[in-house]
Amino acid sequence: MIASVLLNLIYLFFPLFCYFIYLVYSKVVDEKEKLIFLDLALFSSYYFCARFGNLPLITSFLINVPILLALYKKRMFPAITLSVAAALFLSDAYQTSTYAFLLQYFVIIILSLFSKVKVKNIFTICKVLFGVVIAFLMPNDIINVSMLGYGILLWVIMYLVFCMVILFYDKVETIVKMYSSLEEITKEKKMYESLFKITHEIKNPLAVCKGYLDMFDVNNPAKANKYAGIINQEIDRTLLLLKDFSNVSKLKVEKSEMDVCLLLEDVCDEAELILKSNIDFKCDINGEEVLITGDYNRLKQVLINVIKNAKEAINSSGTIELKGKKVRDKYVITVKDDGVGMDKETAKKIGTAFYTTKKNGTGLGVCFSKEIIEKHNGTMQYFSKYKNGTMVKITLPINKAST
Repeated sequence: MIASVLLNLIYLFFPLFCYFIYLVYSKVVDEKEKLIFLDLALFSSYYFCARFGNLPLITSFLINVPILLALYKKRMFPAITLSVAAALFLSDAYQTSTYAFLLQYFVIIILSLFSKVKVKNIFTICKVLFGVVIAFLMPNDIINVSMLGYGILLWVIMYLVFCMVILFYDKVETIVKMYSSLEEITKEKKMYESLFKITHEIKNPLAVCKGYLDMFDVNNPAKANKYAGIINQEIDRTLLLLKDFSNVSKLKVEKSEMDVCLLLEDVCDEAELILKSNIDFKCDINGEEVLITGDYNRLKQVLINVIKNAKEAINSSGTIELKGKKVRDKYVITVKDDGVGMDKETAKKIGTAFYTTKKNGTGLGVCFSKEIIEKHNGTMQYFSKYKNGTMVKITLPINKAST
C-alpha cells in the first residue's frame, strides 16, 4: 500500500513540479500565462492519478488535491471540471450516489467563493459532514456507523495532508518569486554597472578636451587647428562611450587594422595634458610601424585610464614611464609608476567590479579596461609592491604581416 501511495503522490505532484520549473526557467512574467499553465498542471495531476494510479480506499482523498489547489488559486473552471470528474471517481470507489458527491463539491465551491474560511478548512468540514450523513442515512459496506472511528482518523490525516499541500505550494511559489526578483536585481546590477563604467570612463576624454580648450588660442591658427582636431577625436570617443548604454551586458569593440605605435604617440601627447607638473612623464616607443587589429578608441581609452590611475598613485612627485616594444609575435606595452603601490591583498582583487581603494572610485575602470583588452585577445597584468610602485603590462597580438 505504501508503494501505491508514493506512486500516486508522484502522479499528483510531478506536473506541479514541472509547472514551477517552467516558471523559473522560462521567466514567465504575465500572470494570465502563469495561471493557464497552472490549470494544465492541475488537469495533468488529476488525469495521471485517476488513469494510471491505484489509490487504496483509505488514501482516495488525494484525488481532491488538484481541486483544492484550483480553489485556493480561485480557478473556477478547472475547479468545477475536476469536481465533476472526482465525484464520478469517488462515487464508484465508495459505492455511493454520484449526486451526493456532486452536491458535496457544489457546497465546497460555493463556500470557497463566498466564505472567508480557508479552503482547506472548508474541504475538511464538508468531507466530515458528508461522511457522517452517508454513515447514518445511506450506509454501505464501506461507509457506516461502525466505521466512523476509522473515518475520524482518515479525516485527521486528510486535513494534515491538505495543510501540507497548501504550505508546500506557498513555499515553492515564494521561492519562484524570489528567483524572479533575483533575476531582476541581476539585470539592474548590470545596468548600474554599465552606468558606472560610462560615467567613470567619460571623465578622461572630457578632461583632455578641457586641457586643450584651456590652451586654445584663436590667434595661433596652427595650434588652434591641431587642438580642434584632437578635441574632435575626444568628443567622438565620448560619444562612443555613451553608445554603451545601448547594450548594458555586452561591450562592443569595432576592430580594424591600425598602427599601435601611432596610438601610443597619441596617448603620450594627451598624457602630458592630463599629468601635473610634479610628475615626470617618459615615453619610450620604437618608431617602426607595428600593425595590430584593434579598436583605436577603446585601446586609447584603456591606456589613458592606466596613466590616470598611475597619476593618482603618486602623492607628491614622481615618475610615470610608458614603453612599447615588439616581442616576437606580440606587442608589449608597460606603464610603470613609482607611486604608493599595492599590497598583495589589493593586487589580487584589482580588476574586480566595484572593488576600489579610492575614496570616490567605483572600482570599474580597471574592470572595464581588462574587458577591452580581453576582447583584443590580449592580456593585462598588474605587478606591484607596497610603497614601491606599480607596473601594468598589456600584451596584444601583432598581425602576421608585421612579424
